[in-house]
Amino acid sequence: MRIRFFVAQSILALSALAATAAQAQTDTPNTPAAAPPAAPGMPDACKLMPQADLETLFPGRPVSKKSQTLSALYKGPQYVEGCQYVVKLPSPTSKLEVTKFAMLTIIRWGAQSKSPADVVQTFASIRDSREKVSADPKLNRRIEPLAGVGDEAFQDTSEYDITIRARKDDLIFALMLDKYSPQSQPNAVALASQVAKRWRAGSMVEADGAIAANSSVDVPADTRVSRTASADQWPDACALLSPEDVRAVFGDMKVDQPHKTMGQLKFESRVDRVEELPNPIRCDYTASKTTLVNGKREVTTNSVQMSVQNVATTVEFAKGYHAVALKVGGANTPVVGLGDEASMDIMNRIYIRKGVLNVAVRVGGGERDQALHDDAKRRVLEIAKLIAAKLP
Repeated sequence: MRIRFFVAQSILALSALAATAAQAQTDTPNTPAAAPPAAPGMPDACKLMPQADLETLFPGRPVSKKSQTLSALYKGPQYVEGCQYVVKLPSPTSKLEVTKFAMLTIIRWGAQSKSPADVVQTFASIRDSREKVSADPKLNRRIEPLAGVGDEAFQDTSEYDITIRARKDDLIFALMLDKYSPQSQPNAVALASQVAKRWRAGSMVEADGAIAANSSVDVPADTRVSRTASADQWPDACALLSPEDVRAVFGDMKVDQPHKTMGQLKFESRVDRVEELPNPIRCDYTASKTTLVNGKREVTTNSVQMSVQNVATTVEFAKGYHAVALKVGGANTPVVGLGDEASMDIMNRIYIRKGVLNVAVRVGGGERDQALHDDAKRRVLEIAKLIAAKLP
């Protein structure tokens, strides 16, 4: 179970769950939601996949309709083209609940086709297109034929979701269900089968039989090995480098109050759990002074950056993280006497590993002035010694 931390300002720019829920809509335009009654014979995604079906497949779990989407105006009289539901499930990693999505999208139906043969050709074209997309190994998607759903169907599977695209008579639809356990695939097939049964000869009908019920919701425990320690084991960056520490090294300069940056831990391969870090993972200071040079006032400014980069569950994992950090940062100058291992890069940043903990400290300033750059290097070495003395 590899965990990656993200600084608060940049984390979660994009929800993986929202991305997988949108996958089923790639075959049709997305339009604002509304809910006028459909004319007789027109499809209604929320009636083809009613909430009751999901409640039967997820017994005892909260199920709610998240949204429904109207068809585009250019397609003629509007109908409910898309319907999305939310299911709350237990998390395999914590006491919190996780959100899973189920979505049905009407891709095409009889009134939009010139002939029955046109619908068949359209479905074949969709299948060919998805097969070409899945051929890209970077996407890690798998296309397989699927029997027993409508007249023809295929299954499009990724690490996060299962999408079934099917044709029943003159109706083509896509049903997407987020993965959560081995139950996910049979649940998706059951939902798609019921959709197909509710469409016959160009209009909606009552399903021939109820959807097969699950006796329980299967959420397997997460047995992966964690490489990163839990949030309560991450130290306070501003305690490792306090204002008093900075003033001790920058006694000739004015030191501003620290700027603290909070962070989060997030699973790299899942979006089930985001854990808030209780302490700041980064602490930034600004030191400045004004001097007279040839009768002119000159301001010298140094930035001091202290960050907790990683807390591992084992020393071996910590060593691996440290090696990667040095390679990425180009830190190839060893520094002795700081923790278990330390190196400096050309930007006066020192990477320190002590046991399972990895930290980094930098003093910026003088990037275009050799004397100031050398002064920043001297100061960062002094600050690094103060930090190393506090490392557990």
